[in-house]
Amino acid sequence: MITFEHVSKVYPDGTHAVHDLTFDAPNGRLTVLVGPSGCGKTTSMRMINRLIDPTEGVVSLDGQDTRSVDAIDLRRKIGYVIQSAGLFPHRTVVDNVAALPRLLGAGKKEARSRALELLAKVGLDERYARRYPYQLSGGQQQRVGVARALATDPPFLLMDEPFSAVDPVVRTQLQDSFLQLQRDIGKTIVMVTHDIDEALKLGDQVAVFREGGTLAQVATPAELLAHPADAFVADFVGASRGYRALGFVEATATVELADEVTVRVGARPADVVGDAWCVVVDDADAPLGWVDLRAARDVVEERQIDFSGTVARADGSLRDLLDAALSSPTGRGLVAGPGGRLRGSVTADEVLRHIAREREAGVAS
Repeated sequence: MITFEHVSKVYPDGTHAVHDLTFDAPNGRLTVLVGPSGCGKTTSMRMINRLIDPTEGVVSLDGQDTRSVDAIDLRRKIGYVIQSAGLFPHRTVVDNVAALPRLLGAGKKEARSRALELLAKVGLDERYARRYPYQLSGGQQQRVGVARALATDPPFLLMDEPFSAVDPVVRTQLQDSFLQLQRDIGKTIVMVTHDIDEALKLGDQVAVFREGGTLAQVATPAELLAHPADAFVADFVGASRGYRALGFVEATATVELADEVTVRVGARPADVVGDAWCVVVDDADAPLGWVDLRAARDVVEERQIDFSGTVARADGSLRDLLDAALSSPTGRGLVAGPGGRLRGSVTADEVLRHIAREREAGVAS
């Protein structure tokens, strides 16, 4: 566990970067520090590995004051991921990842073998190992940066706006990949971001800082959306909080799914019995989209598929179900089960009825 106890940082010119900071970052969890520019979130994170020393208070790792540990020894057990990866341009990808283990005495073969394992974990296969950073995209470089930070298997990981330097599509992919990686490795992570949506998506808990380096609220994403501590937090978290909070409420078996008529590409519309709108599925019965059989001629063609609707997972959230329904050309959101197979469809009305039933049950109890 990473613990801040009444930690402050005051610079010689009198600037209070951080003021009386007290909170815990639990073991095996991802804690995100978020807030406006100049609020002290990056300063706070850098006090963990003593790139910055606090003026007052104690930062401890599993109960040990970081000031009682040699700074170099401390940093060896804390991985560090920075914006734009910060790779060595003259070294190959595999040698970038193996650099710290080699520095600490690991053999070349052992270090490179570990590096290849980590590259695979972050989604880069062996063909990238011999390339140089300039031969990679920004997202790929950032994956290498994460692998390098994990090369010595540190119990703690710090991440300073790791995904902010890439485009939105790649950023979403990196976030999803990192969430899956964290499920596998279970590190104690503190991450800094200025993006509240990223904080809510990635964090097990979120610490919101206000200007002046004070802590406004520490809470789970669901709690933050449902119960902001004050007007500043409510304004920073933003609007549509009720809808966004549905992303943290799991869909349940009590949400009723309707059966749908399915067809495959190449099917004859004349042979289909049912609604004019049908779900096009692939050979594994995974939904691809909708087709209006009234517009199809001799056979269903791929170019006739309407891909506008999202597909929700049966074990996903209520927001996923509602989004699938609202984005569907038919108003019926597609829901897939394990392996991506179509389970059925749901309407927005059914999701809202479920929410109303849950609220009534909560009030009654």
